[in-house]
Amino acid sequence: MNHTPLLVIFAVLIAVISVPAYGELITEHVVINEVDTNPFGDDSLAISEWVELYNPTDTDVDLSGWEIASTTVLKKTFTIPDGTIISPEKHLTFTYAKVWFTDSSESVELRNPSGDIIDKTPLISDLENDFISWQRSYDGHLDWEFSLGNAGGSNGKLTLSEESSTVEVTLSTDKTNYNFDETAIIGGTVSEKVFVELPSFQAEPLLIKITGPNFQQSISLYPDYNLNYETSLDLVQVLGISSGTYDVIVNYAGVSETTSFSVESEIIETSEIVKSVFNINVDQSEYFVKQSILLTGKTNEIIPYESMKFTVIDPNGKQINNGSLFTVDGEFDTILSINSNPPVFGEYVIAAEYGEQINSTTFSLIENVVEVDTPDSPEMILTLDDFQYFENAYMTISGSIPNFDFDSDIYYQVVYLNYYSSDGKPITFNSAVKDNPTLRDAVLFTSTAIPNSLGEFKLDVRIPSIIFPVGDYVVKANYGGLLSSENFSIISERNYDSEKIDDGDNNTVSIPGKQVSSEILDAGGYVVSSVKTIIEKTNRISDNLISIETKDKIIEEQSVQPRVLSGSMVTPSKTDISKVNLQVSSESGICIIGQNSDCLVSESTRKPGQIFEVIQLDGMSLNVRYSGPDVRLEKFSILPQSSEDFLPDTNWNVEVLKDDEVSRFYYKVTYKTTQ
Repeated sequence: MNHTPLLVIFAVLIAVISVPAYGELITEHVVINEVDTNPFGDDSLAISEWVELYNPTDTDVDLSGWEIASTTVLKKTFTIPDGTIISPEKHLTFTYAKVWFTDSSESVELRNPSGDIIDKTPLISDLENDFISWQRSYDGHLDWEFSLGNAGGSNGKLTLSEESSTVEVTLSTDKTNYNFDETAIIGGTVSEKVFVELPSFQAEPLLIKITGPNFQQSISLYPDYNLNYETSLDLVQVLGISSGTYDVIVNYAGVSETTSFSVESEIIETSEIVKSVFNINVDQSEYFVKQSILLTGKTNEIIPYESMKFTVIDPNGKQINNGSLFTVDGEFDTILSINSNPPVFGEYVIAAEYGEQINSTTFSLIENVVEVDTPDSPEMILTLDDFQYFENAYMTISGSIPNFDFDSDIYYQVVYLNYYSSDGKPITFNSAVKDNPTLRDAVLFTSTAIPNSLGEFKLDVRIPSIIFPVGDYVVKANYGGLLSSENFSIISERNYDSEKIDDGDNNTVSIPGKQVSSEILDAGGYVVSSVKTIIEKTNRISDNLISIETKDKIIEEQSVQPRVLSGSMVTPSKTDISKVNLQVSSESGICIIGQNSDCLVSESTRKPGQIFEVIQLDGMSLNVRYSGPDVRLEKFSILPQSSEDFLPDTNWNVEVLKDDEVSRFYYKVTYKTTQ
């Protein structure tokens, strides 16, 4: 969160404190300060294990060519890149590869370029898949403990007995004068973290006390990793804030600092006594069952700590709802609905009181007439599990229906799915006519699906090559007049036959024995293995930055090479679609897909006569397919233009550009091999 820069109205107080020694300090060389050999999540899916180094000396140390190594089963060794410098009293955190360490009886070594062991952890075990790590009790000390991880941050510093340490505390507010309904930002810095021993060893908290006219509030908090602290105070009258001066005092490790700010109210001079006004209203005079009712109220007199209390009375005089609302700037609002079963139609009364004032309003509940619009609705979601399929493959179709009402009369309608070629012709197949097998009738190729109670549906459809030859197609869904469509392509490869691969569990890699493969017989009747396809999938990633490897590997004793990289991102909320987008970059930093001006592809590649955009990347011609931005399901695929080539041995960086919006990213890598 960004705030107005803090005014330079703080002062610095310096205190000298003494803390008894605890543990033994390691000096004169860099140490391994913290290790997490089993972080939260699946270590085989992401590079997540890490090692933190700490420099307790008073000089810079060049770590170029130093090594961090596993010394037990795996014995994987990471070489620190040239030019890596660790400054005095600073920390550096390193990650290396998937499954860098074992979870039981592991020991990590730090070696210099000559191979000398500079530091080594004791034998450590971490069998819990959580956020707990092995760490020194304090930065640079011999004592180790198993505690909550703190990668890149200090474990705390404890000085030697009777050694003096200066603590500096600053305090400020973002403004000196505020109006009602603003928020005061209170914050500052400390020079270092301080720990106390009694009644138990723990970090020293910051204690902030705010006092003003008939107001007092205390806040306890801790400095963050950067030794900053910040809190806020909403200057709202209903919370007891009134006009006047407020004093702020912060205490930390025996050091205190003060500042102040004022809250002002607008003074309205009038010779007449203003009469109190209070009223409530609803946004319509008539509503259907379960329709949202907006109740609003307004007053010109704000009563501290007082709420507006309301009740809803049905046509029979029965109270069916009640509640209370606090005012914001003299206004009230909330959303109601009538959900009684069976519904009671007629006039309803909402009565409200605020302080000594009373007001009421009415509305009518009427019977609902269901109307179904026939135009194409962009609100219906239809998705496919891929954008291209081999001949005779299975296609997974899923979707959801907006504003789905499980109790509605149209619940039992099915979702009708029809298929068309790229020129708009319906897909049909021939059927024999009864009593005359020589005649054939054209029958539409269709599918149906029944939505569940949440309005979601899913089905698997086999796409036989005799009906779907190689080419481009469209599947269109229709549910009660709601329409949606998706494009897909059928591709062919000699001696290929495909089987549908299950998506698997969330956050898992699917590398089963279900391989896209075929076998043919030579003239002598011997089996000759042909090219096989293995798909590696990763599902439902919520991270903002995903690194995807396309490297040659061995899967189930088969040597495979990456051919296609595909990805898709789902943004569940319609209002967040324009705020969430993908950006795909190469390992060399070239933006391949994205909205920046330097990105090679920034809009949908599907145009008349083409579905791919051909780009040049590091000397290779690549076909890039992209759905375009600002869609609920944003998809892309990257593959070599030549059918004989494979993707380079590299990392692809996928960044989900968003703030706090919810999204899920899926990707898969298609591998080929010849045996």
